[in-house]
This record gives sequence, structure tokens and C-alpha cells, in this order.
Amino acid sequence: MWMSMSLVGLMVSASWADDLRRTPIVEAVEKATPSVVTIGVEVASQNPFMFRRATTASEGSGVILNPDGVVLTNAHVVDGAVRVTVHLQDERALDARVVALDNDLDLAVLKVDSGVPLPSIEVGDSRALYLGEPAIAIGNPFGLGLTVSTGVVASVARDVNVGSGPVQTYIQTDAAINPGNSGGALVDVHGRLIGINTFIHSAAEGIGFAIPVHRALKIADDLLAYGRVQVPWLGVALEERWVGRQPRLVVTEVLRDGPAARAGIRAGDVIREVAGHRVQGTTWRKAYLGLRLETGRSGLTVVGGERGRGWFGRPLETGDVIVAVDGERIQRVSDLDGALTAALGRHRATVYLMVQRGPYRGTVELDLR
Repeated sequence: MWMSMSLVGLMVSASWADDLRRTPIVEAVEKATPSVVTIGVEVASQNPFMFRRATTASEGSGVILNPDGVVLTNAHVVDGAVRVTVHLQDERALDARVVALDNDLDLAVLKVDSGVPLPSIEVGDSRALYLGEPAIAIGNPFGLGLTVSTGVVASVARDVNVGSGPVQTYIQTDAAINPGNSGGALVDVHGRLIGINTFIHSAAEGIGFAIPVHRALKIADDLLAYGRVQVPWLGVALEERWVGRQPRLVVTEVLRDGPAARAGIRAGDVIREVAGHRVQGTTWRKAYLGLRLETGRSGLTVVGGERGRGWFGRPLETGDVIVAVDGERIQRVSDLDGALTAALGRHRATVYLMVQRGPYRGTVELDLR
């Protein structure tokens, strides 16, 4: 009797211990891994001494976005591929085609025709991340197969310039990311996709970067619909002209087939209102992101604004002069519009403003979201 009671006790203890082992991390991994795939790539060999066509093989990772077989990965994983194969966690191997890719933004969309619905990942919100919250990287580093590493979100929006490409905003994590992880999933503690693992800082350990999922999905939608990424663009050139003492914002050029041309705007038109804010008074002023701005010799002067809206009071104040945006000189409101439009077109989360405040000049980072 004592023996049987002891065995029952041991079984209960083992069951309780197993419950403790099934942490939220374990459940998140179980939920996300069926949607994370290994991508096998064959690239034509560039060896000039080969007398017949040859290929070299490499591997990366990817994420199934929907049951129809749309897979997202990094552009550098599949660029130049003559054949792409997607390997699922259930050991199926399916041919895939590259629908489109963007090397500057390092994202590619693949399509797999499986004939049956594929396991797709649940998408989280990369715009609502907490600094320090758990992050889980899932992929196929060094061809080892399914590998999981854990860490935290070390930065929710880190602007990084990679090579000669544009500055982009990434999630930074200390979850281990290694060669072969590229294109794999960065997920939260609920197993929801928050980023596409992309690269590591080569001179450091524990500094990896992932493309935020909200930006990755926008890029994927553009690639699927248009074959390229759509950049916000008006298709006009603007100039400030003074008529007596009154400034006017005049359209000097309308590019053919651009958005402004399709809206009926013509060269010579005067813009009198922007986003519901009239252009009026003896100086050119515009409410922009909570700011009222005035053109000056050294840049745009903040002459007022709405506290609690946009950038006014956080940290720009009355009297500040915006001298440059991301290193580009700003002299007119149209310069500011162009710089911010370009940053949004590159899916930036922040911009850097050089600001003159009295005798002091410094750089401030401002949120575009």
C-alpha cells in the first residue's frame, strides 16, 4: 500500500513538473514553428572554368503568411536563384517561385502551390512592442534545421544604414540570429509574428535586427500587387512666390501621369489650403504635425503649435529653427515635406532633425508614427 501511494505521489509530482516546463515560450514556439520554413536555393555558378552549367546551393529561412502559400523571406536569400524549394516542418518539400523582391528593403515574396492550405503564422503588432519584452527567433541557422533562440526586444525602432542602401528602421533583439536565420520569424510570447530576422551586427554579439512586421506586410502587399514597392509621391514641384506682401505657394511643375496630374492640378495653380489649414497672413505659415512654421534665412522657425499634437512641445518649442532633416538642409516648407515623404517612402519610423535653439545647435530624433 505504501509502495502504490508513493508511485501515485511520484506521478502527480512529475505531472506538476511538466506543467511548470510548459512555459509561455514553449507554447509560443509550438504555435509558430509550423509556419516557419527552410528555403533551399540554387544559384547559377559564376566559375568561368566550368564548361557546363553548374549551380551552388545555399539555405535560408522564411515565413508562411497565408494558407494560399505566400511566403516572406529576405531578398538576399533568393536573389539570383534559378530554383527555390520550401521545406516545411512536416518534411514536405515544395517548389516555389519568386514573385518579386526589393533588394534595398531586403524582402522577397515567394509563392508555393501546394494544392492544400498551408499552416500560416498569426501576425502581431510591431508598432505596439514593449522595450524588454520577450522575443523568440525561429529559423535554420547554418543548415542545422529548426532552431529556436530567445531574448528580448532591445530596441523597438532602431534606424540602421546597411551598406549603400537607405536608412531603415528595425527591431533590435539579443535573441541569437546567425547565417541561415535570415528571413525567419521573430515572434512574441504569444507566437505572433513581429518581425522578419534579417542581419546581425558583425562587430558585436547579441545585436540582431528584424524588419518590423507592419512594414514587411506593407512591402509584401506592394510586391504582390505592383511587383515593386510604392513610394508616397505627389508628382509636383512647389515654390514660394511673393505677390506684394503676400506669400503664395505656387505649383511650378506637374509631372505627367503623376497623382497631382490625375487630380487635375496644373502648373501655375496656387495652393491656398493644406490638410484643412489655410495659407494666410503676411508670412508663410502652415500647421504641420502640430507646428506652425515660418520661413527664415537659416531654416524653418517654429512660431507656435498645438501642445499634445505632433511634435510641438515634444521636443520642439516656439523659436526653434529646423535647419536640416537627416542631414539635408531645410529652407522651405516644401523641403520639409519632401524630406518627410522620402523618409516615409523608405518606411522609416523616425527622422533626425538638426535644430537651432538660441546659440545652441543639436540633433533630435523624432517619431514619424
